[in-house]
Amino acid sequence: MPFKTVSQPRRVASVEGSIQGASFHKKLGTVAMVSTNPVQVATVAYTGSPAKHFNVQLDEARDIALLSRDMAVVRTDTDVWQLLDIQHKARIDPLTRDTRMVVGPQGDAALALKWDNACEQLTPGKNEVASRTFQLRGDHRAVDIGENECYAIVEAGEGEFRIHPGGTPEQGSVTKTALPAGCKELDRLRGGRFLSALYQRNNSAVCLIRRAGNRLDTKMFYLDVPMTDLAVCETSLLVVTKDGRVVLYDSEAIEHGDGRMEPRSETPLGCRGEPTACVVAHSNLFVGTSGGDIVMGNIIRKQGISA
Repeated sequence: MPFKTVSQPRRVASVEGSIQGASFHKKLGTVAMVSTNPVQVATVAYTGSPAKHFNVQLDEARDIALLSRDMAVVRTDTDVWQLLDIQHKARIDPLTRDTRMVVGPQGDAALALKWDNACEQLTPGKNEVASRTFQLRGDHRAVDIGENECYAIVEAGEGEFRIHPGGTPEQGSVTKTALPAGCKELDRLRGGRFLSALYQRNNSAVCLIRRAGNRLDTKMFYLDVPMTDLAVCETSLLVVTKDGRVVLYDSEAIEHGDGRMEPRSETPLGCRGEPTACVVAHSNLFVGTSGGDIVMGNIIRKQGISA
């Protein structure tokens, strides 16, 4: 059943700073978000409760990946730090440098894409985060990880979208496609089994890549207002906009759209500040804001069946 809307979100947690990054650990059933100015981390069960937050002694933060009940990693501008013993009194240690982005986790593993075209797989060790470094083929702009696959954007013209088997882009791709004009500045990727999206925060352009088997189809769209983040959920696209809405585009909107898409639904977030980061956790969408709110809405299927 396709999705039809997102229910009116409710606040489930809050922090003092502006939220910058979000991640979901499926096995734990826990969402983690990180704020900056000040840097705080909030963890929330995918049901919306319980929630907790704690301070982190960093000057700023951009991304977060929750690796286990006790460990997470946080990216600042280019450095990655490991957060240890976060269930008790969290402590922070340096992990790696010159990092472009951190994505994940999938299972217990996250990826850190480096500016020198190396990549590190980050996993929870006995007492600290374990890191395994490998080199990539081609200059990579963005990566993301799914349940059994890894997704990558490689520099070539406007960019090339690749799908790799496993949790890293080390093995050869199973399928790939060139991206259309207008993609060169888009630097964030959300990968999925049926739908992937390449975008840039505070931009209205998004490239959608639909998949049927190993056949890939790309379409370029321009939204009415700039987006601050997005998520893919099966064949649907969920966009949070600068003016405080979550907009759902279903597979029909994507199929029939030509440069523009007709939303399936629009829901006002009703939160403090501008939405800044979002993540899907089972049947729920979590959105963090510049005002420090974390709100949650249920992603509803047609005929009232939840995701």
